Amino acid sequence: MPPFGAEVPDTGAGANYPGGVHADLQRLLNPNMLADIAEKAMDRLRSIRTELSQAEGDVSLVRRVTQGRLDIVGHEVERRSGQNAGALPADPSSLLFEMPDILTDAATGTAPSTGAGRPVPILEPGPAALAMIETLDAIASPAQLSGLDQVDDSGLGDLFAALREFEVELSSIRRKLHDRIDAIQDEIARRYRDGEASVDTLLQSKTAGTD
Repeated sequence: MPPFGAEVPDTGAGANYPGGVHADLQRLLNPNMLADIAEKAMDRLRSIRTELSQAEGDVSLVRRVTQGRLDIVGHEVERRSGQNAGALPADPSSLLFEMPDILTDAATGTAPSTGAGRPVPILEPGPAALAMIETLDAIASPAQLSGLDQVDDSGLGDLFAALREFEVELSSIRRKLHDRIDAIQDEIARRYRDGEASVDTLLQSKTAGTD
């Protein structure tokens, strides 16, 4: 089975890649998707940019939920090792109630900024996010997290490693989406700079779309 974040060809809308990547996300991750970027119509570039932004929001959201679950497992590892024992709750399941705090930035409509300093908009989760959440639940569901005290040390270590691997793969996917968004932004800026596009043309296109 290919890794979760592998760049694979489109297998058809709505299908789920065995590693957990929704088909729409597979298509956006295809390395050849922007091969003809200079030939694409401006409207098409903007449409792809919107899709990429939605996917970026989906991946960022699931990544943050993954980090929250990773924190819960990490707290239990620390509790057992005696580190910060006095500051940690005796019952690890109580940490589940802290999950809303982990996602507090969502209330403001933005996620943490990307490496390029660009905030990621939090959109309504799409099908790709739901598919990734299913994959995450298969690794560590809320029910599993509520019973961490029943998991032996070896199992706890395996759970932490699996969550960490998933989080790293999500980060890799997010970077790839950022790169594609930046490439489209650069191409749009180039067209305006070189006179291949203008604000007047944009306004005419919007006007025509409302006729």
